[in-house]
Amino acid sequence: LIVDTGSALMAMPCAGCSQCGHHKAGARFDARTSSTNVPLTCMSHPDYVRCSGCAGSECPYSVSYAEGSRIAGHMVQDVVHFSSDAGRVTIPAAFGCQTLETGLFNSQVADGIIGFSPGGGYGRTLHDTLVEAKKTHNVFSMCLAETDGALVLGATIDESRLPPGTQWVPFTSTSAYNVGVADFTIAGQPLGLPSSTYLSTIVDSGT
Repeated sequence: LIVDTGSALMAMPCAGCSQCGHHKAGARFDARTSSTNVPLTCMSHPDYVRCSGCAGSECPYSVSYAEGSRIAGHMVQDVVHFSSDAGRVTIPAAFGCQTLETGLFNSQVADGIIGFSPGGGYGRTLHDTLVEAKKTHNVFSMCLAETDGALVLGATIDESRLPPGTQWVPFTSTSAYNVGVADFTIAGQPLGLPSSTYLSTIVDSGT
């Protein structure tokens, strides 16, 4: 899954989706083979799940992204497993089962998306669910590299391992990871534009 701090939704292709791409792992969610699957409908779903455009028995969702891609499908609930120092941790969580992928979602290598935005437009995130169910620390961190990376959920920060002079930047919004930009420096040269030039700037790992 692609980790995206600009989205609050976790989603992957449904089994039998004819409008989904051929991704590297080829993972598809098949409710028929899961003994722990809980069907969600517009009339029966957890309070934290948002259904949009209800026209049938399923709980539908649809998300369009700024660069033109779109995913759509219906919400389901099943168990999600995490690895930890204490062994496997399992929680029930709701996520999207995609029946439509367009643009980059159709052609990307990853099977789907996992969102960490605090916006909550589609209900609480997978991390929110983990924090509530297991009482973990409400913090996550990402390390991105050219070939791999790491995503750590619920762990405290060991500041002694950070590079000397690391600065913390406060968020300026509760609906997204907005930060205030003072200036950009390119090849050592600041642009020198007023900070108001940059308007609202978000930290979005999916961009």
